[in-house]
Amino acid sequence: MGVLLGVLVSIVEAKPHGDNVHQPNANCLACHSADRAALEPDPASARTTLLAADIEDRCNACHSDEGPSHHVGIRPHKPVPDTLPLSASGLITCSTCHFVHGERNLFGDFVRIDNARGGLCLTCHELSELQ
Repeated sequence: MGVLLGVLVSIVEAKPHGDNVHQPNANCLACHSADRAALEPDPASARTTLLAADIEDRCNACHSDEGPSHHVGIRPHKPVPDTLPLSASGLITCSTCHFVHGERNLFGDFVRIDNARGGLCLTCHELSELQ
């Protein structure tokens, strides 16, 4: 449990740097392979096939020094609820766990599921894996 607490503290203390591309009026091409006119009519494709191929590198350009993060570009080991969207090829991405357009921030850090007491992490992992 101490390791999990240390990870959470280091993440809370870090801050992103660079332009905020998460605003509703931001340039969509910062993260997508298409502009707003192509993305808005097809939100499902916007979340998957119309993401830039190097999306994780783009996220890391501003967020790389915010502390430890989950590995991305990997397949989950067990079923993932629909509230945690995977890439078009079924891989974990930053947006699997985080809202990326600031849609809701009920739990802080724009996480999709409450991570109080590790709730988000425990959606896919066993506690023994995190210690």
